[in-house]
Amino acid sequence: MLKVFLVDDDIFVRKGIQTLINWKEYGFEVCGEADNGEDALEQIHQLKPDLVLTDIRMPVLDGLELIERVISEMNQAPSFIVISGYNDFKYAQKALRFGVEDFLLKPVDQDEIHATLERVSETIVQRNEKNVSKNELSTETIIKSLLADDIEMSKIKNMEHPILHANKYTFVKIEANGMYLDYPTMEQVMDEILTQGERDYITFYENGIGCYCVVITDLFLSKNEYTLERYFMEVDKEFNKQLDSPICIYIGKTVSTLLELKHSYSTAKDLIQYKYISNEGSVIDYNITNKQAYYIDIEKMEYDQMMEYVEENNKKAIKKQVHSMLQSAVNKNLAKDAIRTIVNRLNHEVLKQIKDANKYDPTMDHFKQMIEWDQYPLTLDQIVELWSSFLLECASLLKEWNHTQMKGTIHQIKKFIHSNYNQPITMKSIANEFYMNPVYMGQLFKKTYGVYFKDYILNVRITEAKKLLRTTDFRVYEVAQKVGFNNPDYFVTQFEKTVGTTPSQYRKQLLNQIG
Repeated sequence: MLKVFLVDDDIFVRKGIQTLINWKEYGFEVCGEADNGEDALEQIHQLKPDLVLTDIRMPVLDGLELIERVISEMNQAPSFIVISGYNDFKYAQKALRFGVEDFLLKPVDQDEIHATLERVSETIVQRNEKNVSKNELSTETIIKSLLADDIEMSKIKNMEHPILHANKYTFVKIEANGMYLDYPTMEQVMDEILTQGERDYITFYENGIGCYCVVITDLFLSKNEYTLERYFMEVDKEFNKQLDSPICIYIGKTVSTLLELKHSYSTAKDLIQYKYISNEGSVIDYNITNKQAYYIDIEKMEYDQMMEYVEENNKKAIKKQVHSMLQSAVNKNLAKDAIRTIVNRLNHEVLKQIKDANKYDPTMDHFKQMIEWDQYPLTLDQIVELWSSFLLECASLLKEWNHTQMKGTIHQIKKFIHSNYNQPITMKSIANEFYMNPVYMGQLFKKTYGVYFKDYILNVRITEAKKLLRTTDFRVYEVAQKVGFNNPDYFVTQFEKTVGTTPSQYRKQLLNQIG
């Protein structure tokens, strides 16, 4: 009997699926169940089921993360059927990319799941029969086991796989750059290009989202009359012809025995850190890479400048600063992981601003992509495009909030002027008081009240001076001091310019009218 494992955070759903389906009719028996992805992952490793039925949205570890973990961690992963209450094309697309057998919506139609089980059962049986007919481990399984230290050399030295008896081995990692690509089609094309129809002296397998591994031997190269460098130059050209996605190839150190293969793998993996600083193009070779990749940061002023542009919703400057920050990283020879940290650090600051403004909106066009971006291989140009689009969206959200906030602040500034006109007020001092950019504050003040900031303060002071001249016997220099003028002569000049007479003439005219 084939084993099936059920994963759903709703116990009634699990029990319903378990009891309402005649599992034996399709050659299955339920071997276990779990209510969250983390517990499911542990049990799947132990029970090794042939099929897993899982929901998507679950606590701790969701269904798609569970599938990805199982596929990457197990040599022979089970088949998967997703049963979800969420009719979301992105979920279905991502599930199918992982090779899920089917994506069914709750409540499950019985005829539909019966047809799916019948088809999946037949597929699993055929797969198992194929494995049994080989009567030995697959080359891919042996390579993965060697890298994970899960198999002893003594168990494989007498196997008849030609690839195991080569004289030289080179581990190569390949990245298909982009998000939400057609991975099944891409993998098939890659397989055909790389293996050229034969699997005796080369092995190829998927190793994560958009990531693939190749182990190539000297026997494969000599049989096809290639050098290692020429082979991958030809492969790179063919990739460019047949695939829409840019490809990066990382060629590890060539080793002489299978025992050393792990070292070749390690060098190929390390080369990924040179992705954005290599001058070799899309093929990066361990033997010719002589740069040092650094894990440091760019200058703080770069972050501060970007935050200022985002807050000002300066679209042109945002795009320019994205290029500037990434170019600074490249110029410093920063590793891929260091660049990832730079992008995520800035995003954290921007999202914190949005959250503080109560504008947090996970439905933004580029929000989900930006949250997941570092799970996918991306070229520098792809990062620039995605990051720019995301920051522009964030800037637009903050603009709405800033506009509302600043409007209220401008009214507060107006009140402040009327309460403190007798103090030495300047645009800069008030801007500092209200944590605003002086230039922006001046522009917003003019837009709100139709008068320049300096003219408004002058008018308030002159109005108060006229009141004092009418209602008190203060001398002109005393009036000047009380309305915020330190220089009496300057006060007289501004008063005459605004009112048309000097302060003394203004008071004399009032007295003549009374007399």
